[in-house]
Amino acid sequence: MKNYLLLSGVALLALATPATAQNDTPQAYPESSGLDTPVDDKPANQAEAAAPTGDPVLDRLNQLEARVKELEARNAELEAHSSEVETRVQNVEVRAATAVQPGPAPTFADVNGNFTFKPRGTLQLDYAGYSSRRGNYDFNNGTDIRRARFGFEGTAFKNFKWRLDAEYVKNSVNLLDAYIQYPLTNKLTLTVGQHKAPYGLEANTTDALNTFLERGMASNAFGAVGAERRVGASLTYATDHINASVGLFGSGEAIIRNASSPDEGYGINGRFVWEPINDTDKLVHLGVSGYRATNFQAVTTTTQSVTISGTPPTGRLVTTNVVTPNVVRLSERPNSRVDGGVIVDTGNIANVDNATFLGAEAALVKGPFSLQGEYGHLSLDRVGSPNLDFDGFYVFGSWFITGESRTFKNGVVDRLKPFKDFEPGSGGIGAIELAVRYDQLDLTDKKLSPLARKAKSWTGGVNWYLNPNTRLIFNYIRFSGENSPLYVLPTPVAGTGSRTAKGDAYQTRLQFDF
Repeated sequence: MKNYLLLSGVALLALATPATAQNDTPQAYPESSGLDTPVDDKPANQAEAAAPTGDPVLDRLNQLEARVKELEARNAELEAHSSEVETRVQNVEVRAATAVQPGPAPTFADVNGNFTFKPRGTLQLDYAGYSSRRGNYDFNNGTDIRRARFGFEGTAFKNFKWRLDAEYVKNSVNLLDAYIQYPLTNKLTLTVGQHKAPYGLEANTTDALNTFLERGMASNAFGAVGAERRVGASLTYATDHINASVGLFGSGEAIIRNASSPDEGYGINGRFVWEPINDTDKLVHLGVSGYRATNFQAVTTTTQSVTISGTPPTGRLVTTNVVTPNVVRLSERPNSRVDGGVIVDTGNIANVDNATFLGAEAALVKGPFSLQGEYGHLSLDRVGSPNLDFDGFYVFGSWFITGESRTFKNGVVDRLKPFKDFEPGSGGIGAIELAVRYDQLDLTDKKLSPLARKAKSWTGGVNWYLNPNTRLIFNYIRFSGENSPLYVLPTPVAGTGSRTAKGDAYQTRLQFDF
């Protein structure tokens, strides 16, 4: 029995010895942190060994029992200290998670990432000077806040995404994006609310990332009929090489409805993009898009006339309001918006039953060089009147003289990141891109008017990307328009019968977005 107790005591002593040895060597910790400060090696409530009894085995057992009590107290103290450290680490994680800085705007999130909140915005400050080469239109040179957008986006319950923002343009504020997204699968996403309807490459790329100051003329003119931002629901299927989306949309929220207006317009939009190659410095992008829209807004025209009656005759001013249903009007400015003059205009086209658009897009990137173009065709089906057809296209090439490459993501143009941001002290100059575009919008249809209505423009552009979020842009635009509203002379050019307006625009922009 004594041997058994002796062996047990030796075993307990052997187990206890390493724990004691760990604390024999003191360690230095910074006093300012407190996070890693070790606990005192000798607990305050250290057990006292029993008085010697004269029996070697019993005395040894008493010593071991005292040591076990000492270790139990030590263990309790370490557990308390560990709990304190864990709490402090969690506090650090929470502070880090609620102030993430991935870019110029902070993203706020809870520690588990279930909820996030991020501000977003775009500021574009423009200046333009014009010269009229033919037509005698009096352009207004000056400055303009082209866009001032501010809003928020984030996630809720981890999987729901949302966005809400507004835009200030021409002294008015309008709701821009207001939608909720939910991933049905890892490749299929549902979007509900006011958002961009599937339509074209430039139109579905955010305005801050397009190469030129303004999109192609056809993209703007045809998009206003049945695309742009509208209230609706869409499904998007996205992989590394395919992006396909389809949606059912009503009108934009800016449409005012009352007793004299028709029901809300609606339509279906779709876009399919295939990118067989999309690497760091090379891309092949091919796509098609289309929409069918109907039930367009009515236009009220006010006329005034004088009626004479009575004896002696007296005149009376009579105001008449004429409501024309289902009106579509196509017009566009010459790739510049500081002055509001339009270069081509169809006037009001009445009795339009539906509008059908079909478009194609393509882009190629090889190192610092790229090509991009789009073509669109719009058909208007009318009740009691001949159907009408219009088309337009643009094509441009660009070259980064600093060596960067244009990038695409999810079927649209992605943000460019210079090799070196603009930092004169360290030799960084940012990225510099040169670009040339030809743009044409043809609104000629002899069934509507015998007059040709065609706008053309050449644009030379320089983009200086100071960093991924700041850009300086310069565009020189040389434009012309047949039978254009910019031709204000009373008679055509002598000997030609031409009422073609011509002009130049010199425009710059300072842009910051986040």
